[in-house]
Formats: sequence, C-alpha cells, structure tokens
Amino acid sequence: MTPRQQARRVVDLALPAAMQGLVITALMFTDRLVLGRYSDDALASLNTSGTVAWSLLMIGTAWTAGVVAVVGRAVGAGDRDRAAATAGASLALALALGLATAIGGSFLLEPIAYAMAPPPQTSAVVRALAVDYMGILLLGMPFAFVGAAAMASLHAGGDTRTPARAMALAGLLNVLLTVPLVPGWGPLPELGASGAAIGTSASFVLQAAVLVWALRRGRGPVSVQRPRWAALRPVLRISGPALGERLLYQSGFLVFAALVGRLGDQAMTAHQSLMAIESLGFIAADAFGVAGAALVAQRLGAGDADDAARAGWWSAGVGVAALSAVGVLFFVAAEPLVGLFSDDPQVIALGADCLRIGAVAQPLMAAVAALGGSLRGAGDTATPMRAALVGPIVIRLAACWLLAFELELGLVGVWLASTADWIARAVWLGIAFARGRWRSIRV
Repeated sequence: MTPRQQARRVVDLALPAAMQGLVITALMFTDRLVLGRYSDDALASLNTSGTVAWSLLMIGTAWTAGVVAVVGRAVGAGDRDRAAATAGASLALALALGLATAIGGSFLLEPIAYAMAPPPQTSAVVRALAVDYMGILLLGMPFAFVGAAAMASLHAGGDTRTPARAMALAGLLNVLLTVPLVPGWGPLPELGASGAAIGTSASFVLQAAVLVWALRRGRGPVSVQRPRWAALRPVLRISGPALGERLLYQSGFLVFAALVGRLGDQAMTAHQSLMAIESLGFIAADAFGVAGAALVAQRLGAGDADDAARAGWWSAGVGVAALSAVGVLFFVAAEPLVGLFSDDPQVIALGADCLRIGAVAQPLMAAVAALGGSLRGAGDTATPMRAALVGPIVIRLAACWLLAFELELGLVGVWLASTADWIARAVWLGIAFARGRWRSIRV
C-alpha cells in the first residue's frame, strides 16, 4: 500500500469522525456562547456543571473501548454474528449504567457544586446555576450512554458516517432549543442555564434514537441482536484498564477544574471560553483516535499486524499535521476567538495568553489521541491507563499547583501545566506503540 493510500484510508475514517466532532464542538460552543452572552455567571457555572457532566459521561462509557476492540476484530475476521451479539449486549449494559448514573447523581448535586466551586471564591449564584444545569442534564444521561455504545459499535465496523449524521441532527436540535430558551424569545420562558441543559439533553435523546435505528437496520458490517451477556465477557475484560484510565483522567480533570474554581469567577469565565475553543482541536484529535482504533482492530482481526502498525502511525502522523494547522489558528487569532464569549477586556486578555499556550499543545493532543486509540483498538488498554496516571494525575496537577498557586501565575500556570501533561503522554504512548507488545494481545 502506497503512502497516499495509507493516508487516504485514515482520512476516510477520520474525516466523518472529525465532522461528528465538529458538531459536538458546535454543541459546546452553542451552550457557552449563548450563556456567555446571557451572563458571565451562567458561563462560569459551566466550569462545574459542564465538567462534571462530561466526566460522568466519559467514565460511564469507558468500557466502550472494549466494544471497539472486540467488534473491530470480529468485523476484520468476517464474524458478523459475534459483532452483532456484542453490539446488542453493549446497548443493554449502556442503558442500565445510564439509568444508575442519572438516579445516583441526582442525590449529589449540591455537594458536587460546593466541592467544585466553594465559597467565598465562587458566588452562590454560580453554584445555583450549576446545580440547575446538572439536574436537567442527568435526565439525558441514559440516552447519552446508549448513544456512546451504539457509536462505538458503528465505528468498530468502519462506519463513521452514520454517527456524523446523527450528531449533525442532534446538534441542530440543540441549537434550535438552546438559542431561544436561554434568553426567552417571544412567548418562551427565560430559562438561562436550564434552557441550555434542555437543549443538550434533547440532543442526547435524538442521537441515541438515530444510532440504535441504524444498528437495527443492519445494512452495514455491524447489526444488533438480542442481548447475550456472554458476549460482554471479552469486552469487560479488555475494558478494565480503560475504565481505570478514564477514572484517573477524569478525576484529575475534576481536581484541575476545582483548582481553576479557586482562582475566582473571572478565571472561570476565561477558562470556559478556552475550553470551548480548544474543543475544536480536541475533538478533531479524537477523530484520528477513532480511525486508529478501527483500523488497527480490523487489521489485527485479518491477521496483518504489520499493516495494523502502519495504520496506527499514519493515524498519528496525519493527525499531528492537521492539528498543527489548528494550533496556528489559535495562536494568531487568540483575542478574537476569546472575544466571542465575553466583552470583558480582562477576560479577553487573560484568555488570549492562555490560548497561545494551548496552541502549542494541539499537535501533541493529536499524537496522544491517535496512538492511544490505536493501542486500545489492539486490546492494549493498560498502557493508556498508565499514561493517564503519570500525565493528568501526577504531572498536570503537580505542575498546576506549583505554577498557578506557588508561583502565582494563575490561569496561565494552569494552561502551562496542561501542556506539560500532553508532552509527557505523547512521548509515553509513542514509545509504547513503537515497542509493539500490543501485537500479541488476544481478545
């Protein structure tokens, strides 16, 4: 296979996944842009509510890494029955976990708000808005979990186009609901942060419905059967370290957000603007992780480990090139980008300084996503877990405390610490993939 063909097969999978990611980014942009224009307090509240909701979703669906590995191998080996059985059992498990998350989380809203945004640094208004947002978003969690499981099954079969279309519909619905409900256009009530949460929850419902319908039609390499719990055993066995990775990463991310909360409302407002902007790069990077995972799993299922290795490296290389261009955009247009979210000159100046630091991290994010996805696709979920322990937990949090608080660099120190984490994980995962121990893993 020529280099052009190698790059083409990565792009064929990554481009629809990137478009899907852009819709997710648009969803995040919509919430933050509309809330930022509505009030700085509403935008600042997402530092708690948005972070917690995202963490719950990421941790609760971590096991879908096993779905990609098992279904991808089955597709590569031509075993459609195993792929369908795994997909069906995964949807049932996702629904059960989503319901448990929604019910359990509803009892912890106030404690979470106080832990993430404590007084006196954060106002009571910001905490109250965060509680309202989280309460509504929990209602959509079962659908979000089911959608994640269905998406993993489709991605494993090489279908990134259907999830992209589903996300486009979900993103459109979010815009149609969020934009009028937050300020209360015409006869509609002014719901503020709650209006944004309603739009996001509704988008979860629509996305899950479209993806499950696509699987049930069975026109692609992956369909769905009645749940057979035995099909989940290899998924759960592989997913143990993936769950550990997500727990480590998201726990570190929650502490990271809590540290930002201790810098005050203005820093929280700037940080949420930056998170929305950086999601352009992060979601694009994740698309190359999707491509790497699917290609590596399928090629290993077909018995071609050398081609699987080439697919992983090409996913990383194309991703680094694409995200380098995103980094240049962030660096050059820092002030106008932050200015989309706030009119406060101090917020814009602080956010622009941090965004230029984040620009350096963009190609590193692509390398981490692509190489981590490739390892998970091979069934090696332990290596990304170890990298998550060293990077987000040890390096990011230690550097954040040192730079932001001990050296009093504030939010700039936070973003320097984040970049140090991406550097460490990119090096770690690159060495691990090059060693090739993943070639001998059986699923």
